[in-house]
Amino acid sequence: MKQSRQSQEISFIRARALEDLANTSDDEIRNEYREAGQDLSVVAKQTHAKLQDVVAAGMRARLASAKAASKAAAVSHPIDRIRPAMDRLKEIVAEAFQREPKIAMAFRDGKKQTDEDLATVYDDLVRMGVVKPEDHER
Repeated sequence: MKQSRQSQEISFIRARALEDLANTSDDEIRNEYREAGQDLSVVAKQTHAKLQDVVAAGMRARLASAKAASKAAAVSHPIDRIRPAMDRLKEIVAEAFQREPKIAMAFRDGKKQTDEDLATVYDDLVRMGVVKPEDHER
Protein backbone atom coordinates (compact mmCIF):
# COMPACT_ATOMS: atom_id res chain seq x y z
CA MET A 1 0.00 0.00 0.00
CA LYS A 2 1.34 3.39 -0.99
CA GLN A 3 1.71 6.02 1.72
CA SER A 4 0.10 9.41 1.19
CA ARG A 5 2.35 12.43 0.86
CA GLN A 6 1.22 13.69 4.26
CA SER A 7 1.97 10.32 5.87
CA GLN A 8 5.43 10.30 4.28
CA GLU A 9 6.11 13.82 5.58
CA ILE A 10 5.01 12.88 9.09
CA SER A 11 7.21 9.77 8.99
CA PHE A 12 10.15 11.91 7.84
CA ILE A 13 9.60 14.49 10.61
CA ARG A 14 9.22 11.73 13.22
CA ALA A 15 12.45 10.08 12.06
CA ARG A 16 14.36 13.39 12.20
CA ALA A 17 12.98 14.19 15.67
CA LEU A 18 14.01 10.77 16.98
CA GLU A 19 17.42 11.15 15.38
CA ASP A 20 17.82 14.58 17.00
CA LEU A 21 16.75 13.19 20.37
CA ALA A 22 19.18 10.28 20.07
CA ASN A 23 22.02 12.70 19.31
CA THR A 24 21.21 14.96 22.28
CA SER A 25 22.96 14.22 25.57
CA ASP A 26 21.04 13.66 28.79
CA ASP A 27 22.54 16.85 30.25
CA GLU A 28 21.37 18.90 27.26
CA ILE A 29 17.84 17.53 27.64
CA ARG A 30 17.81 18.27 31.39
CA ASN A 31 19.05 21.81 30.75
CA GLU A 32 16.32 22.41 28.15
CA TYR A 33 13.63 21.40 30.65
CA ARG A 34 15.19 23.53 33.41
CA GLU A 35 15.43 26.54 31.08
CA ALA A 36 11.75 26.06 30.24
CA GLY A 37 11.00 26.12 33.99
CA GLN A 38 9.79 22.53 34.18
CA ASP A 39 10.36 20.19 37.11
CA LEU A 40 12.33 17.15 35.89
CA SER A 41 10.71 14.77 38.36
CA VAL A 42 7.23 15.81 37.18
CA VAL A 43 8.27 15.42 33.53
CA ALA A 44 9.77 12.00 34.29
CA LYS A 45 6.58 10.84 36.04
CA GLN A 46 4.40 12.12 33.20
CA THR A 47 6.61 10.46 30.60
CA HIS A 48 6.64 7.20 32.54
CA ALA A 49 2.84 7.23 32.87
CA LYS A 50 2.39 8.01 29.18
CA LEU A 51 4.76 5.20 28.16
CA GLN A 52 2.90 2.78 30.43
CA ASP A 53 -0.38 3.82 28.80
CA VAL A 54 1.06 3.34 25.32
CA VAL A 55 2.50 -0.08 26.18
CA ALA A 56 -0.74 -1.17 27.86
CA ALA A 57 -2.78 -0.02 24.86
CA GLY A 58 -0.48 -1.96 22.55
CA MET A 59 -0.77 -5.06 24.70
CA ARG A 60 -4.57 -4.73 24.79
CA ALA A 61 -4.65 -4.40 21.01
CA ARG A 62 -2.45 -7.48 20.57
CA LEU A 63 -4.60 -9.44 23.01
CA ALA A 64 -7.80 -8.41 21.21
CA SER A 65 -6.25 -9.38 17.89
CA ALA A 66 -5.13 -12.75 19.26
CA LYS A 67 -8.58 -13.39 20.74
CA ALA A 68 -10.24 -12.52 17.44
CA ALA A 69 -7.87 -14.81 15.54
CA SER A 70 -8.49 -17.59 18.04
CA LYS A 71 -12.26 -17.20 17.75
CA ALA A 72 -12.03 -17.17 13.96
CA ALA A 73 -9.94 -20.34 14.01
CA ALA A 74 -12.37 -22.01 16.40
CA VAL A 75 -15.31 -21.07 14.18
CA SER A 76 -13.61 -22.34 11.05
CA HIS A 77 -12.55 -25.62 12.73
CA PRO A 78 -15.26 -26.56 15.21
CA ILE A 79 -14.70 -29.72 17.23
CA ASP A 80 -18.31 -30.75 17.63
CA ARG A 81 -18.07 -34.03 15.80
CA ILE A 82 -18.51 -37.35 17.51
CA ARG A 83 -15.30 -38.80 18.86
CA PRO A 84 -14.38 -42.44 18.37
CA ALA A 85 -14.97 -44.90 21.20
CA MET A 86 -12.49 -44.45 24.08
CA ASP A 87 -10.46 -47.59 23.27
CA ARG A 88 -10.11 -46.48 19.64
CA LEU A 89 -9.37 -42.92 20.74
CA LYS A 90 -6.46 -44.19 22.86
CA GLU A 91 -5.08 -46.07 19.86
CA ILE A 92 -5.41 -43.01 17.60
CA VAL A 93 -3.62 -40.77 20.11
CA ALA A 94 -0.85 -43.34 20.61
CA GLU A 95 -0.40 -43.71 16.83
CA ALA A 96 -0.24 -39.93 16.41
CA PHE A 97 2.44 -39.68 19.07
CA GLN A 98 4.46 -42.44 17.43
CA ARG A 99 4.29 -40.62 14.09
CA GLU A 100 5.10 -37.25 15.66
CA PRO A 101 7.42 -37.78 18.66
CA LYS A 102 7.75 -34.04 19.29
CA ILE A 103 4.14 -33.76 20.35
CA ALA A 104 4.33 -36.85 22.53
CA MET A 105 6.19 -35.07 25.33
CA ALA A 106 2.94 -34.31 27.16
CA PHE A 107 1.67 -37.84 26.72
CA ARG A 108 2.62 -40.03 29.66
CA ASP A 109 2.22 -43.51 28.12
CA GLY A 110 -1.56 -43.18 28.50
CA LYS A 111 -1.36 -44.34 32.11
CA LYS A 112 -1.95 -41.14 34.05
CA GLN A 113 -4.55 -39.47 31.87
CA THR A 114 -8.24 -39.70 32.52
CA ASP A 115 -10.58 -40.41 29.65
CA GLU A 116 -11.43 -36.70 29.66
CA ASP A 117 -7.72 -35.84 29.32
CA LEU A 118 -7.40 -38.18 26.35
CA ALA A 119 -10.49 -36.69 24.74
CA THR A 120 -8.99 -33.22 25.14
CA VAL A 121 -5.67 -34.39 23.66
CA TYR A 122 -7.59 -35.95 20.76
CA ASP A 123 -9.45 -32.65 20.14
CA ASP A 124 -6.14 -30.76 20.22
CA LEU A 125 -4.57 -33.18 17.73
CA VAL A 126 -7.58 -32.75 15.43
CA ARG A 127 -7.25 -28.93 15.69
CA MET A 128 -3.53 -29.17 14.88
CA GLY A 129 -4.25 -31.39 11.89
CA VAL A 130 -2.22 -34.31 13.25
CA VAL A 131 -5.31 -36.51 13.45
CA LYS A 132 -7.98 -36.50 10.75
CA PRO A 133 -11.30 -37.58 12.33
CA GLU A 134 -12.72 -38.71 8.99
CA ASP A 135 -10.01 -41.40 8.94
CA HIS A 136 -11.31 -42.80 12.24
CA GLU A 137 -15.09 -42.92 11.92
CA ARG A 138 -16.83 -45.15 14.42
